[in-house]
Amino acid sequence: MKNFILALITGLITITSLGQEKKDLTFSLSTGKLTSPYYPNDKTRGFYSVDFNYHLNKRQVLSATFNAGGHDYYDNVLSNTAVPLYENTINAKAAYRTFSILYKYKFLSKKLFSADLGAGAGIMTQIKEYPYREGGSYYFRQSGWTDLVFPVRLEFDYKLSKHFQLGLIGGFFIHPDFPILAYHAGPRLSYILK
Repeated sequence: MKNFILALITGLITITSLGQEKKDLTFSLSTGKLTSPYYPNDKTRGFYSVDFNYHLNKRQVLSATFNAGGHDYYDNVLSNTAVPLYENTINAKAAYRTFSILYKYKFLSKKLFSADLGAGAGIMTQIKEYPYREGGSYYFRQSGWTDLVFPVRLEFDYKLSKHFQLGLIGGFFIHPDFPILAYHAGPRLSYILK
């Protein structure tokens, strides 16, 4: 049985690789704004993303992505003080670090323009920093968790030259305990290795 499963997996990988029309590898850097609809008084901050895209064929892309960013908000759950320490009733910060694998489908593929829609699975670490009062003084505590998330992304690219693309990305992270944990959007620069 083991030999049959191994032969089946080897055959599927071989057939998939032989049927590839396009074997480009794209390296992309993105930056922009990140926000969360889940937290009260949310204030956007920045994010950056590093993507490695392997084009399986003309329409299908497999992507490994690292995304890091954060936002400010008002913490009324972990903090034991109602005093806002920052402007606009903000008292806490949330930071996200996500590594994910996405499958993307290129639904628009023209000579200069392209658009992809993708979804996948990843591991997200979220770290919160919030005020805590003890013995008459304030200090900041940190708490965090690491869990499974499901990223969804929409990408638009314009081909500048044989090796460079300029684009826009937008997406969100779905967490099993929250409907949508974070939104992000911004410009992207890509380098195509042929």
